[in-house]
Amino acid sequence: GCATTQQVISKVHSPSTPLEQILKQRSDLVHELATVEFRQYFNNIENPTSAEVKVTQTALLDDSVAANRTTYHFKLMDHKWVQVGKKDEYRCVRGKNTKDFQTANCP
Repeated sequence: GCATTQQVISKVHSPSTPLEQILKQRSDLVHELATVEFRQYFNNIENPTSAEVKVTQTALLDDSVAANRTTYHFKLMDHKWVQVGKKDEYRCVRGKNTKDFQTANCP
């Protein structure tokens, strides 16, 4: 059958969901003048065991970086979401690659 939103939230919500943790960790984004987008993904709707949160910033004040994306990886351990990894990527304004995100710093 179909799961209601409340049922899904009760399955994925631990004392601090991955998104809640990132919002606490990245309080600097509240005052950021750039455009900020948050996306939270779970590996399953029912009984998820891993998640990721992507934070993408555009309209930055940096003239060499068009966008910055940080992906945070989480695992559910002992009924708590634990951050297990983080990856920073950049989309450059100039250089060979201006369409895709890359891990190398922009020229």
